[in-house]
Amino acid sequence: MTDPREHRGWIGRLLGGRRARAGQEAPVRPVDEDRRAWARPGELVDLSSLPPRVAEGLVEVAAAIDAADRARFDGDRAEAHRLLRGAVTTEIEPYRQLAEERLGVMVSEDGDVREAVELWLRAARGPDPELRRSVAVYLGSIPFADGAFLVNADPATVLALLPEAWGFGRVGAAVYEASSHRHREAGPAVRRQLLALDALRYRDGKLAARIEAVPVADERFPRRRAEWASGAQLGGCRWSVAGHRDGVSALAAVPVPVDGREVVVTGGDDGTVRLWDLATGEAVGEPMADHVGQVRAVAAAELDGRAVAVSVGTDEVVRVWDLTTRRLLYPPLAGHFDWVTGVDTAVVRGRPVAVTCGDDLSVRVWDLATGQPVGKPMRDPAAPADRRTGRPTALVTTVVLRRPVAVVGDFQGVVRVWDLVKGREFLPPVRTGGGAVQALAVMDVDGRPAVAVGAWDGATSLWDLARARPVGERLVAAHEWPQEVAAVATGAGAAVAVSDDSGMVRLWDPVGGRQFAQAFAGPHGRTRALASTVTPDGRPVVLVGTDDGRVHRWDPAVDSGSVGDPRPGHGDEVTAAATVELDGRALVVSTALDGSVRLWDLATGAEADTPFAESGEPVEAVATAVVGGRPVVLTVEPYDKAVRRWDPATGESAGSPLAHDDTVGAVATTVLDGRPLAVTGSADGLVRVWDLTAGEVLHGPLAGHESEVTAVATAVLDGRPVAVTADEVKLRVWELATGAALGEPIDLPGASPRGGDEAEDEDDEADWDEASAPDEADGEEDWDDEDEDEDDEGDGSVVEALATAVVDGRPVVAAACDDGLVHVWDLATRTLLGPPLRASDDDTPALTTARVAGRPVLVTGGDDGTVRTWDLTTLAPVGPDLVLPLPVGALATAAADRLVVGFGWEVGVFRLVESAEPAEPAESAGSAGAAG
Repeated sequence: MTDPREHRGWIGRLLGGRRARAGQEAPVRPVDEDRRAWARPGELVDLSSLPPRVAEGLVEVAAAIDAADRARFDGDRAEAHRLLRGAVTTEIEPYRQLAEERLGVMVSEDGDVREAVELWLRAARGPDPELRRSVAVYLGSIPFADGAFLVNADPATVLALLPEAWGFGRVGAAVYEASSHRHREAGPAVRRQLLALDALRYRDGKLAARIEAVPVADERFPRRRAEWASGAQLGGCRWSVAGHRDGVSALAAVPVPVDGREVVVTGGDDGTVRLWDLATGEAVGEPMADHVGQVRAVAAAELDGRAVAVSVGTDEVVRVWDLTTRRLLYPPLAGHFDWVTGVDTAVVRGRPVAVTCGDDLSVRVWDLATGQPVGKPMRDPAAPADRRTGRPTALVTTVVLRRPVAVVGDFQGVVRVWDLVKGREFLPPVRTGGGAVQALAVMDVDGRPAVAVGAWDGATSLWDLARARPVGERLVAAHEWPQEVAAVATGAGAAVAVSDDSGMVRLWDPVGGRQFAQAFAGPHGRTRALASTVTPDGRPVVLVGTDDGRVHRWDPAVDSGSVGDPRPGHGDEVTAAATVELDGRALVVSTALDGSVRLWDLATGAEADTPFAESGEPVEAVATAVVGGRPVVLTVEPYDKAVRRWDPATGESAGSPLAHDDTVGAVATTVLDGRPLAVTGSADGLVRVWDLTAGEVLHGPLAGHESEVTAVATAVLDGRPVAVTADEVKLRVWELATGAALGEPIDLPGASPRGGDEAEDEDDEADWDEASAPDEADGEEDWDDEDEDEDDEGDGSVVEALATAVVDGRPVVAAACDDGLVHVWDLATRTLLGPPLRASDDDTPALTTARVAGRPVLVTGGDDGTVRTWDLTTLAPVGPDLVLPLPVGALATAAADRLVVGFGWEVGVFRLVESAEPAEPAESAGSAGAAG
């Protein structure tokens, strides 16, 4: 901000010298200054040379700003506000710009950062470059530290400011970006909840408190407030948009504007080609739908000053599109006689061309202007007879030793370089020694041509093309998933964007072997394609296509260091969670598909020092017990025929594994007559009851299920401890004391869901009316399987989780299914309490029970990233949904009304808030920023 005393100095010169001294030269103005300004702060002005109206206005607004500075210095903020609000209406530049800057600072100090941003954005368009730079400093810091602005501002405004973030504003910008795919279209309540959670994921408790303190209209209670969370999957995208009905299989940046906009072209499994505005993510025009089958690759080029795109796919032809008209330049180009799997563009002898490769083992060149083939198809003369093993899988073009070449990778892990002028191999082939080539990216490394190879075996490597030698160390992913790659121009040397089925995108230095930055672009889909470009102001951009039909833009920060101090977490999806007490301290136990087992302090989120002896195999279930006065953790691996026991104090084995004859799918623990028990179910449909003290089978194997046991829970029925087990479509109840089956199996019904859209709600209410409601006198009801429509049976839903509770003194069991429905039964009468609950739009793998305000509730979580709470007495929703940025994979209740949630790779703890709480004092972002 311009110093007020300095400002009064140049105002005094303006008012004290009506005319510049004779012979004084006009001041030299910066090249980037807007010529709209009548005067510049700090220069002498010949007022007599200006139109009278302009001269009077100039003196009037300058005097008003000077008086406002004096009033502010004297503590009369109201007078300063009045004067500046008048000054911002002037037509005299740059004084209006200066007044906007000054007033923005004052209103930000008063806590209204939204108005300050509006003023600063107007000032940023003003003529004076120094003032533009000044407000850019404010816009990149103060708004991102203000909770109210982050929660309530127009998302488009905030997203536009993200690239300007610097200093203490970088954390807030990263927080906003982390889950923008979820809160961009949401209301303030959901946005506040997600932003506070992401601030905790970055471990910025002060920012989280400021965000939580923001009031929202029509707030509902009880709600859940984040207390801590891990940050293994952080790094958000500038924008994330849905458009393709199926996966995004290909994308490319278009080198010239279309309709005045920088655009991205994508191809999808739905057979369409689409355009997207690079700046905003908005769709540009209608989809170009001409392919019959999947689009496998796209490329873009400039042809006679206009933008064109080339798309290829499973229909064996090549299409060239005029991106201005969205129409084909000419009929599809035939020549390949199998799927076309790769395409790029180049310039050969001054002509723009497309280069394609396909499963017919050929590489072909096409003249973009005419659509005619250029030369003969190029083939490896030593190609294997079996086309499946030698087929090309990826293609990029570049220039090597001044020659245009095509670099082609194949299914055998071999990379060949073809001379596009002479139509033959140009360099010796690169034999990577890895799996099939998934993707290629070319770049210069120390002035030499190199290619980054993403392979199917989970490795990414860099090769010197001329020498056919590796450069640097390979980057090996956690899983053997095909690796997508793209070269990124960072201005700081070679960089490669790498991603795979995890949806995590990493920016990798292949020479130094270090990671620059990361983003998570696939909360609901694996990465299918990568591309990169550079914005007009020179910033690198990575484009990501995922198999959920979404396109993402990531702006990696390559030169500003790490943001925040996130807790490390799991390296794959969290599958289960439980709590355990160790030496008087409550701990959270979480497991994940990467085989990790982690212990967290329930209250603080600090990770326990105990390292578990991890096998590296996925862990899909966990339970805890107390055996001999010491806590024990039980884990289940999907391919293991045993339940493993661990001592959380040491991380070592707590006894021999509980061996089974087939793979174990579920485990639960309970106590019978003071003895700790475990109940397990396995893939052979058998149930076992274990004495954990002896490490031996107490009852079983118990037969009764016709398929794999998928879930286990325990309860008390008529005073007897029981186990409830489920296979894909049936539930059974077992007496733990004897191992005897109790009653007939409970069949999974096919009922209309409760919830969903209004039409579904009306249908449910019609099906579940007063005539079929439970009789309060005897607890009986008319809702049973006999009333079900036979057409609903056999719909294919599978039980994934069980949970039990006590409602009005009676045990109930809830079964969550992979169709997103949850069914709830009275365990004593085997009758449904009502229609199924629509707990998720997809799978519902997580289920637990708790109490809210003394009433039993069911808590559900699913792949739609939403945790919902249901009153088990009425089956009505309780409070607002808890919206997470990633799919929910695990739930567990804990002491003091806390809920443990595993979402994506993350673990978080949320506290129940039953009514509005006094806001904690929070530092004013505006005053902090102004002081800085």
